[in-house]
Amino acid sequence: MTSRRPLLRPRALRRGDRVALLSLASPPRQADVEAGADELRALGFEPVIDDVAGGTSAPYVAGGAAERAALLRARLRDDTVAAIVATRGGYGSAHVLPWLDVDEIRATRKLLVGYSDITALLDVWTGAAGVVSIHGPMAEGRLARGPAGYDRDSFLRVTMEPTPLGVVAAPEARVLRRGHAVGVLRGGTLTQVAALLGTPWAFAAPEDTVLFLDDVNERPYRIDRMLLQLRQAGVLARVRGIVFNELPGCDEPDGGIGACEALLHALDDFDGPIVSGVPSGHTARPMLTLPLGVSATVSAGAQASLSIDEAAVE
Repeated sequence: MTSRRPLLRPRALRRGDRVALLSLASPPRQADVEAGADELRALGFEPVIDDVAGGTSAPYVAGGAAERAALLRARLRDDTVAAIVATRGGYGSAHVLPWLDVDEIRATRKLLVGYSDITALLDVWTGAAGVVSIHGPMAEGRLARGPAGYDRDSFLRVTMEPTPLGVVAAPEARVLRRGHAVGVLRGGTLTQVAALLGTPWAFAAPEDTVLFLDDVNERPYRIDRMLLQLRQAGVLARVRGIVFNELPGCDEPDGGIGACEALLHALDDFDGPIVSGVPSGHTARPMLTLPLGVSATVSAGAQASLSIDEAAVE
């Protein structure tokens, strides 16, 4: 693997740690926030629910950008809080980016957990700040549903154990293109990765990379369009392998073309392995937790596999 900026790992969570539940994008269902807090208590943590107060905002975001950023930064500096878990995605994380301090993120190296629209923040953590971030369950729809919503084992191992996760338990994964690749695991929701291009916080893969992409309810031509955008922006130049989730709701309703057909068309000259069906992010299955910013291996031969080769925490 090529050289990269030294990786910083957050401190491993311990039973009894305080975990802040923050609404950084769209407003969540309060019942899910409370249920998610109950699940964190069941895991042995002490949840802290933070609501954004003040600031003008559209009804589809949880509060003003400055207010959401201020709350996030306050929890970064709060030594009594060990981790930040987003309450939900939706829309609005990108509003917060201009208010963040990358040096502060790197200095505090606090665990950030989320997915979907929270991809914008995860990428600032792993990209600009060089701190491992966690593509993992949020309160709404995941923690709130307990084991039906997320995979407890991978969540606890990634956030609490200073050892590599190893082979990800994804028996449904399938090979779309054969090959073998090693690189730093980066990515998130494809829609958000594409939306960051052309901004000061544009997604990048500066070293050998295994790219994880997930999405939901996007038509096949839109999947093609976003992957084309990544290709033409040069994002895939150092990508050695690509792993997708199941892309639920992304096939054409009439069965005319499926999402996997579209992505293979968009990636027709990509020279590495391509795997689909890893249930992280938007999935009807219990969501797997994946650390972003650590070394990973994707193998696509007779079977598909993804292995996390470095610890996410220390």
